[in-house]
Amino acid sequence: MRNYFSQALLVISKIAGLLTGQVALQMCCKKELIMNTAILIDFGSTFTKAAVADLEAGRIIYTVKTPSTVQTNAREGLTICYDSIRQEIGADRFQCAKKLATSSAAGGLRMVVVGLTETLSNTAGRNAAFGAGAKILKTYAGSLTDSDIQEMEALNVEIILFCGGYEGGNIKIVRHNAEMLLRMSVNTSVPIIYAGNSEFIQELKILFYHKHREVFVVSNIIPQVGVVNSLPAEILIRNIFLERITNMKGLGEVKKVLDSIVMPTPASVLQAGELLSLGCEAEDGFGPLMIVDIGGATTDIHSYCLCMAADGARIIGVEEPYAKRTVEGDLGMRESCGLTIGEAGVAAAAADLTVTEDEIQRFIDRRLKNIEFLPKGSLVDCQAELLFDQQLARYACRFAVRRHAGILEAVPSKLFAKLQRGKNISCVTTIIGTGGPIINSDDPRGILSEALKTSKDDKLQILLPEAARLMLDQDYIFYAAGMLKEIDPQAAIKIMKNSIREV
Repeated sequence: MRNYFSQALLVISKIAGLLTGQVALQMCCKKELIMNTAILIDFGSTFTKAAVADLEAGRIIYTVKTPSTVQTNAREGLTICYDSIRQEIGADRFQCAKKLATSSAAGGLRMVVVGLTETLSNTAGRNAAFGAGAKILKTYAGSLTDSDIQEMEALNVEIILFCGGYEGGNIKIVRHNAEMLLRMSVNTSVPIIYAGNSEFIQELKILFYHKHREVFVVSNIIPQVGVVNSLPAEILIRNIFLERITNMKGLGEVKKVLDSIVMPTPASVLQAGELLSLGCEAEDGFGPLMIVDIGGATTDIHSYCLCMAADGARIIGVEEPYAKRTVEGDLGMRESCGLTIGEAGVAAAAADLTVTEDEIQRFIDRRLKNIEFLPKGSLVDCQAELLFDQQLARYACRFAVRRHAGILEAVPSKLFAKLQRGKNISCVTTIIGTGGPIINSDDPRGILSEALKTSKDDKLQILLPEAARLMLDQDYIFYAAGMLKEIDPQAAIKIMKNSIREV
């Protein structure tokens, strides 16, 4: 009898072991599936968006968006997205997925840059600020005045980047500017980042301490001639944004259901483009490329290439970064549509669209009155409105790219024929459009072709590409790919390649 029970227990234990092994195997497979999922959220001013990524397949498997609730409670919009995702992929997969987020809900980092010279410290400061995802409201060069401080206060800035002076250089103007910044009486809690001559740091800290004001110090952004050290300033700007500037209501609740808010949305897009350009160990990149992102208020241009001197030219000014972002706050489809048309000229816009100047003004007024306006209604009116939006987007691309690009100037010198100011982007071979106005356009190619060199650019010596492959970020996925770069660059680049199509 004992033998019978012993044998029975042995059989039961073997069966239990097999079952346990199968369950463990199933759980392992399930866990592997779950851990290959990332939920990527963007808290924007207009929409809260979410994308679900299958990291192993390198594909976006689901997207959802809802009108943003960042002005009331960010958790509300996030909950709507989460509920939709949970229903689509299942509760288990949702629960264990990596959850990351970017945010541009504060309307972008509202910054000013204070430097000594426009061509050196201010340009370096602007590059650092744009690289961190900022929106530059104003730059100041040289000694600040009382009117400068009054203007700065009226701009309602959120961060001030204060730079200037090589290491060991004169600190007279830097000291003056520090004393002027301490005169600000409106919003005295604005963070000030000092990235200038280190010989002034001790005195700076004492000045700000006695005024009970906070100042952050990083390495000199231009420590010596020909050297730019912008990364420390970029990192600090991003950290301040994530800690203090993202003033979303309900942010505390949101953080509890996220692994992290990784970075400002513009910085995420900048990183995604750099990854797509350079590639990673397992995936080749596209090489030199440009991203054109047109919005309602601004147009962002990103370029990714080494800044080489054009034939016979000498580069002057600060060293241009491989990944460069510029933001044009007066070129956009809604809030700044009047300024966009103004850049082209009302008469020229009327001629391009074969309408009267009064009709151009009516188009502008309609959009300024309602920045959420979308063309609809009768066929004739709708068609005219669509054509106006298309032309607006063409202008925004045209002017923003030319402001981003470098330019050549002839000089009477035996050593070199020309001076080169800014970044030479003539080597760009791929131009990618993103943002609603391009993605939803009936003719995205017409918009993106505005980035290519014309005969007029040749005469003006603007360093633009003559030809390039024109592509579309059809799934609006760059913000998500920039986050994924932090945890799985191979999946991030595969997702971008699977989401981009040629136009």
